[in-house]
Amino acid sequence: MGTPEELAETPKFETDAFSEVLNILHVRGESARTISPEGPIDVSVTGNNPCIYIVEKGALQISVGTYPSVVIYENQIALLLQGVPHSARFTDCPNPNTAGKSGSGSPPAVTRQNDVIRCFWGSFSFDGELAARMLQTLPQVIVLDNLPENPIEWVDVVCELVLREKGTTRPGSSLMVSRLLDLLLVIILRRWAQSNDALPGWLAAAKDERIARAVSAIHSDPSLPHSNEELAALAGMSKSSFSDRFSQVMGQRPGTYLRSWRLDQAAEALLHSSNAIEVIADRVGYSSKEAFSRAFQTKFGMAPSAWRTFQQS
Repeated sequence: MGTPEELAETPKFETDAFSEVLNILHVRGESARTISPEGPIDVSVTGNNPCIYIVEKGALQISVGTYPSVVIYENQIALLLQGVPHSARFTDCPNPNTAGKSGSGSPPAVTRQNDVIRCFWGSFSFDGELAARMLQTLPQVIVLDNLPENPIEWVDVVCELVLREKGTTRPGSSLMVSRLLDLLLVIILRRWAQSNDALPGWLAAAKDERIARAVSAIHSDPSLPHSNEELAALAGMSKSSFSDRFSQVMGQRPGTYLRSWRLDQAAEALLHSSNAIEVIADRVGYSSKEAFSRAFQTKFGMAPSAWRTFQQS
């Protein structure tokens, strides 16, 4: 069992690129509910909170601006992580891919039953300009289907727990709901990352174990030089093969990604700490305040001190 001192130590868990980026997003579950109208209904969502829809019965048509509408059916999930205003139309239309077809080619008739429209909805918040910029690389509407044949583990259980906690006044219920929503988002994002070939770099690393090891090293300590030779060795690849593969997966060369990550980490530190600019520059791998300030201004459009003041005003 070990000594009391050993048992009292905080356990250390191995991290990965996917987890590290989600930590930087500062995701926080906000609210949840079941949408189950008696008939078709149109809802206008004007807030800026990212949200998720999990259709249990019926159909949901999502419209964002002038983009083509997206329709999801029973056992399908839609993620809107950019928090864009949109309209949601809930109907009792069956999935045309599974429902029987009439001879005329018109939609099959629906015999109305109780609770023929049912959808789980949850909302989230993300903190900081870095989170906003990272989310902008995602599609406005992410759809996951094929769930009956390939279900996402724990989704139904987590949704049930969220709604159960939300319906109580027990101590800590609001925190439970928030944490469960966080877990739900991670589960669903992980499935999307594993099933989609066209991913932004920070999610694509979750699919490639070799590149993920290199990305994790960069994330763990951006102050280190992280030469291509060192990163290639971590990935178990030759230098040339690693560089080509990294560019293919992440969308940029290793050195470019390292420099960008350093500045993103600096932006987070400027926003969430009171450390001096010289200290932040050193921690992200810049040997001088002047070199750091030039690089920061090139990326963010203003000097570090001005950026910090602007963000905190």
